Amino acid sequence: MDALIMAAGRGSRLGSHTDDRPKSLIDLGGISPLELQIDVLASRGVERVLIVTGYRREDVAATAMARAAGRLEVRPIWNPFWPVTNVIGSAWMARDHLTTSFVYLHADTVFEPGILDDLLAAEGDAILPIDFRPCEPEQMKASVVGDRVAHLSKELEPAETAGEFIGIGLFRDAALAPIRAGMDAVLDAGTLTAYFEAALNHAIDAGLEVRTVATAGRAWTEIDFEADLELARSLLPRLRGATG
Repeated sequence: MDALIMAAGRGSRLGSHTDDRPKSLIDLGGISPLELQIDVLASRGVERVLIVTGYRREDVAATAMARAAGRLEVRPIWNPFWPVTNVIGSAWMARDHLTTSFVYLHADTVFEPGILDDLLAAEGDAILPIDFRPCEPEQMKASVVGDRVAHLSKELEPAETAGEFIGIGLFRDAALAPIRAGMDAVLDAGTLTAYFEAALNHAIDAGLEVRTVATAGRAWTEIDFEADLELARSLLPRLRGATG
């Protein structure tokens, strides 16, 4: 199994914290979000990490390879267009490297390892963890019917929203072709500022069944703002738990 880590962005909303490093390399207390992810992935049997880089790409690649040394392979993939594309552009740069089942992650997302364990144990071709709770306007919302994701968007109305998609996913072999086709469709439309979720929506509309697992109260956060960073630091003992 592979992992695909989106690590091209800077994280400008964190101000001076990202003057000399991207938010994936911010210190949480002796370890960065990216290093946390590498540790969890290695302990769960992932064999190769595809990491899409952009801002300070040499630092990101070097950190990932140093942390992974002797445990899994790291293949950096440069997105030279990272300042003018959103996540869809970075995902597309890895398109032709997606040849087997993979775990999808945003490099600024930290989470209790049990969330990934539930993904790996779940049945289905595509599985996303959903934090079933009311959402704020800027969060990536999920519309869910039964145990299937119907649509993902920040623009969903509260009545349509079941919870927040936390930016992690598991996609097995049968999902690869629909996801590639979804990425192609988004970029064919010229939507360079779209999120990866736009490709997933295309795949869902084409028939891909995307199942859900609940975060079930376990800790996670995407580090976008100062408050998120402080939360991640306060949760570090839980985030580092059960990585072996």
